[in-house]
Amino acid sequence: MTYDAQDILTERARPRAEAWRTAVGIALLAAGTLALTALWVAVVPFFGIRGIEPGTTPAGMIWILSSFLCPMLTLWLVMQLLHHRTLLSLVGPLGPAVYQFGRVLMVQAAVLTLALILPSPQGMEPVAHLAFSRWLVWLGPAVVLLMVQIGAEELIFRGYLQSQLAARVRSPIVWLGLPAVLFALLHVDPSAGDNKWGVVGVTLLFALAAGDLTARTGTLGPALAMHLSNNFGALMLVGAKGPMQGLALYLMPVDMADPSLAPMLALEALLILVSWLGARIVLRV
Repeated sequence: MTYDAQDILTERARPRAEAWRTAVGIALLAAGTLALTALWVAVVPFFGIRGIEPGTTPAGMIWILSSFLCPMLTLWLVMQLLHHRTLLSLVGPLGPAVYQFGRVLMVQAAVLTLALILPSPQGMEPVAHLAFSRWLVWLGPAVVLLMVQIGAEELIFRGYLQSQLAARVRSPIVWLGLPAVLFALLHVDPSAGDNKWGVVGVTLLFALAAGDLTARTGTLGPALAMHLSNNFGALMLVGAKGPMQGLALYLMPVDMADPSLAPMLALEALLILVSWLGARIVLRV
């Protein structure tokens, strides 16, 4: 295992990596995101958007995805005020990042296709949700805002936190593990019932895989590709019945709290490992 490439991102963080800056940055990210999101919720009706059920309709999902502009703006302010850096500097060298994004996205597309053609357990076959024509109408804005959503999360957790911690602590158990654990805990979903910790476990595995690829390549390109494919599949192709179903072309016929979903969570974990290994193979890292 070699994480030498992590130094590419760490060196950019090192000049202003004092512990107090990182602590204040995290506090500002949390407070600023909450404040801006509350403001966004308050001003939406003034744009004539009323009666949206967040997540359960296409418009509701667009609304949820657009709210990730709030942490993106907050991170920009933190980088300007505390670290005197641009958001783009968190991505790593742009040329390699774009190249790695493209290579890994091809792998993720293959894994996603495999996931879609695998036979579903009896009684778990996806059912049609949105009409294809309606789904196509929402596809463009949804993908753009999906990039905002995954971009905000990757910039914060793999770009900012991982680099800031790596500039202070040598052990990857800390600088890779801590952001991954935090990322997973922020995805606790009470509506998933007894499955919520299984969801957290799968999310933790994804975060560790994304952080590992970032450390091996020195850019966010692979993590962004992996995250985009994962969320596109889960939110726009075959979604879970419940509060985030609005943009899904198909739905699983059970909700996230159904105990019968446990084998599907295990399959998702396996697919994450296949995706991670495939990314390492095509990038030779």
